[in-house]
Amino acid sequence: MATPVISEVVASLFLVVSQLSGYPPPRAMPEIHVLSSVRLQEELCQGPCGVFAYYLDGRGVFIRDDLDVVNDLKSRSILLHELIHHLQHEHQRFTAMGNCERWYAREEEAYRMQNAYLSSMRTATRFAFDFLPARCRELAPASD
Repeated sequence: MATPVISEVVASLFLVVSQLSGYPPPRAMPEIHVLSSVRLQEELCQGPCGVFAYYLDGRGVFIRDDLDVVNDLKSRSILLHELIHHLQHEHQRFTAMGNCERWYAREEEAYRMQNAYLSSMRTATRFAFDFLPARCRELAPASD
């Protein structure tokens, strides 16, 4: 469960997201689950992986307990990325798309805003999104 300090960070990040994206503030704050890296990996990857945080529609944001979202800009930007997914869910962004295309569009938008946030904070840190949209066609089942 999120601490009051994390809740304050979340509220301030939603203001930033609204300024960057035009999304209105959330109707409801997402639940923030702070988990150990091992537990987070078990929940999402069923084993070791490089995940720092993720968002599940209707369940909230899951974030590693070793991320310092209060004092570390990179960690805060990871939380911001997941909060963008919450707003996308609330506002039903990209729902007309197929699963793969919707996932790609959501990630592309979240990475773009995360990097805009980092840029506005005058840091050279950026996150790369290297999943190619063409992979959606590769992953789709063959049509008859």
